Amino acid sequence: MIKTCALIFSCILPTTALAQQSDITFIVAGKTSNHRQQADGTIKTLNFHFFAEIFLQSDGEVTLANISTPLSNNPIDFSDSGYALEMHGGRYKTEQELESNYPDGNYRFQYAAPSIGLVSHPIVMTKTRASGSSLPEAPKIELSQGGLPVAPDQIDPNLDLKVTWSEFTEGGQDPLGIMDDLLFVIMANCHGERIAHSGRPFESRPYLTYADHSFLIEAEILLPENAYQVSVEHAILDTSTNYGVPAFATFATTTFLDLKTTGFAESGAGCPRVLQIFDAGQTVLP
Repeated sequence: MIKTCALIFSCILPTTALAQQSDITFIVAGKTSNHRQQADGTIKTLNFHFFAEIFLQSDGEVTLANISTPLSNNPIDFSDSGYALEMHGGRYKTEQELESNYPDGNYRFQYAAPSIGLVSHPIVMTKTRASGSSLPEAPKIELSQGGLPVAPDQIDPNLDLKVTWSEFTEGGQDPLGIMDDLLFVIMANCHGERIAHSGRPFESRPYLTYADHSFLIEAEILLPENAYQVSVEHAILDTSTNYGVPAFATFATTTFLDLKTTGFAESGAGCPRVLQIFDAGQTVLP
């Protein structure tokens, strides 16, 4: 894991630096691959993608947010997704296509926030390996209930569901102490509504890193005869701080898996198939 710091002062005194602003939890620019796990456990690549996000603190404000890429002379505006300000690039069939459109280089965030003013905040993306893919291997998702393995289409809605994954071998600690490589688990219902999330850093709640091995979905959010969607993401981070804002260049890989609960739903409560995906990463390219 290679780490950089935009300001030496921020590296030496991260706590002091973070206290200087009160609007943003972190910003991230990322290259990612997305995959679908079949019922038999095989994993199929869906697409490769570039994204950028600005996450706000509970009372944070950001305006005039845009990003410039190494190949873009015109800044691209962020849009509000409801939980973050986001910019999404195209989706590609190969990592080579992704790299051609979003190469290594300087990705410059520009934004205004009351606690720091109008700033230009660079994130440098650099390939993490001398050869081969920069992205982690796709995680394989495993499920269990009551200490026993369970098939994705045989989930008992009366039992907690334990989600585990193949080892995040590429993950590691951050030598700068800003943030170790991260892991995210998200669950959505058949309508694409997110109903469980493993957490994000700097939000005063638990979150997962490369060192974690499982995430528990409580039975109380499961309904009989319903379809669900779960994703597991392994994210390598190259961290920095500037203006008191943590910044991540990430190389990430996500696996998606559809689930279905057993039993019989009350009238009108059944939803046995996914009607709406919860993440555009699930898009199947023609």
